[in-house]
Amino acid sequence: MGELRVLTARPSVQAQLIKGALEAEGIAVRLDRDALGSVYGLDSGNFATKVLVPAGDVERARQFLAELESTDR
Repeated sequence: MGELRVLTARPSVQAQLIKGALEAEGIAVRLDRDALGSVYGLDSGNFATKVLVPAGDVERARQFLAELESTDR
């Protein structure tokens, strides 16, 4: 089963926080960031950090993040 992007996070610190929240919900997460972006601190466009989860968990991850965002306001 492949991985699908749930979202693209800027800055990369935000991606780390999202990863931790999803993992706390039992969802496996992998962050994908271009090496050049890491070296030069680029966080936009192709250099933004991508939050990836297994294809079977995409809807659950998106729903959890939507709920998290709605309670944050």
